[in-house]
Amino acid sequence: MRYPPSEPVALVARSSASSRWAPGAILLLAAALRLVGLRSNSFFQDELYTVEEATNLFHSTAQPGIWARPFYYVVQHMLLALAPPTPLALRLLPFVLGVLGVWLTWLVGKRVLGEVAGLVAAFLLAITPWHLFVSGMARYWSLVYVLAALGYLALHQAEQLGRTRDCVLAVVVWTVAAATHPTALFPLPGVVLALRLVGPDGGLAWHWPSRRAWQTLWLPLALSLLAEYTALALSGHQAHLRNFYGRGSLATLRLVPAMVEWMTPTAFTLGVVGALGLALLGSLPERRRWGLMAVLGCGSAMTLLVVASTVTDVYPLYGMAMLPLLFVSAGALVQLGCEAMSARRGLFAGVATVTLAAGIVPSTVSHLSDGSRFDYRPAFQFIRTHGSDVPVVTWPIVLQRYYAPDLRAYDLSSDTVGLHSFHTQHQDLWAVVSVQRYGVVMDDRGDLAAWLLRHCRLAFSHQRPRLDYRLYRVDLYRCRADSLLR
Repeated sequence: MRYPPSEPVALVARSSASSRWAPGAILLLAAALRLVGLRSNSFFQDELYTVEEATNLFHSTAQPGIWARPFYYVVQHMLLALAPPTPLALRLLPFVLGVLGVWLTWLVGKRVLGEVAGLVAAFLLAITPWHLFVSGMARYWSLVYVLAALGYLALHQAEQLGRTRDCVLAVVVWTVAAATHPTALFPLPGVVLALRLVGPDGGLAWHWPSRRAWQTLWLPLALSLLAEYTALALSGHQAHLRNFYGRGSLATLRLVPAMVEWMTPTAFTLGVVGALGLALLGSLPERRRWGLMAVLGCGSAMTLLVVASTVTDVYPLYGMAMLPLLFVSAGALVQLGCEAMSARRGLFAGVATVTLAAGIVPSTVSHLSDGSRFDYRPAFQFIRTHGSDVPVVTWPIVLQRYYAPDLRAYDLSSDTVGLHSFHTQHQDLWAVVSVQRYGVVMDDRGDLAAWLLRHCRLAFSHQRPRLDYRLYRVDLYRCRADSLLR
């Protein structure tokens, strides 16, 4: 069914000068921020896995393999044929996709909610550390954001306008998203439910898709997703949908706080309030439809992430597909505030945006300081100058093999029984430990931290200054034989 476009409340009779230059300025800001550290930031461990997986594709020995998420690796494989896997070469694709994601956020916000909403949403995304991080990491997450934003717009426009081209675009985008990472689909059940609950007049009532929508959108989309799953099952790679076997209840409990920290409490609160406001109070059908898409889409994504955490490893990055819903909704409050004013709307929009940015900028500066990652290079250099012949236990060991292959290193785990046996055997060792605000990484019970306190002394510590709550510190311990007597 084709819904006639609702008459929006005009913010300005004609495009203002700011609406012409502001999108370009935001994109320049986004690009400039994402260029920082593109070459100099240390590799994140997943980036080295990307090199292995993109080089060998389906023959990669890295687990769980690429069978359930091949699209990004195939693209990266072609790029690796053009340039060696340097930090800049590997991160160029995520950088371009990151800037594209900011532009798409502006486009979605403008088409669905209005010019001001699009500009505010794009600006907030441009300075948010979560999106800055994925724009500078050689992994598929900036691509997931682009596909999710484009997919939501296509579904929204297909429902609003009934155009075949929007339906076809939605099918293609969500099919590619499923082949990029399974969690890209986690908001989709809630989004589809929202589309079915908001009628042409904006009222909340169930309505079925039109015959044309069934033929051009819903049946092709269902069949394409089913075909992808069937291909995995028939090829014997269904298990590749899982990423190991779960990280425990504490990791699950930290999931939402970690997402809020990375998105920043300011942006998260603004997005949630904006989505709820649009869903409950939206006066225009397209706005209420988007608000309910955001509320139910984020709800279904979080529900599926919690359920998945009981059988597989789940990380905050797995919430990436929710971000377009939240950031576009974040722009709604400023848009509505401008529309409620009879004068000085531009001044209100500017002051509101600067005020909101003030809650995000400390985290932005913090990300620019350390790249929101651990840097093990100073610790490895300290070992070289203070005892390179002493064995090293470290995690993730893939980074040691890349940055310090000359050191005799072994994988560090939270198994203190095995570590104590190793210590007794070698009499002397270095321990390179990653520390976040909650404690030692991968040491939920605190056993490793207690063992280090009893048997080792802190020899070196490295962290860069941050202005927010997050912490990325690398501690280097020396565990000598005489510590066994204590």
